[in-house]
Amino acid sequence: MLTRDQLETRKEKAVRFVENVLDDPSRADEIADESLESYAQRRQIQIVENPNGDLMPRVRLINPPHVSNPRRQITQPNPQSGRSELLARIRELQQENNQLQDTLDKVADLAAAPEDGLEEEHNDLVDKLNDIIDVVAPSEDKNEDDDLGNE
Repeated sequence: MLTRDQLETRKEKAVRFVENVLDDPSRADEIADESLESYAQRRQIQIVENPNGDLMPRVRLINPPHVSNPRRQITQPNPQSGRSELLARIRELQQENNQLQDTLDKVADLAAAPEDGLEEEHNDLVDKLNDIIDVVAPSEDKNEDDDLGNE
């Protein structure tokens, strides 16, 4: 179950993946042109209308929170500090997502077939695979080399 916004985001990611990683621009165009409802049905995803409810802000204004236990108010965390921590975490995750997308783009570029349409030789494919491994896990190779040198 996803909201329309969440489903739209997922669909956009699918389009980018098919175009950049699978290198299939015609299929990416098909997905992009597909209606959100059709995409959801094909992927067996149920669209929900705002699960948090649009009425909640109005309910809070009409019926403000009532604190029956004065100690409860003291023990509640400051919502602003929690909010700022969440915003910082969101920024962190967005940066991580951008870095991962850059890595995927690099891998897609490295994995792309040669533009001249010729078949690649075994050694070229091995080099290409090693380059992809270096992009995906560069620190692991260094650690393995260090471990081998220390034995």
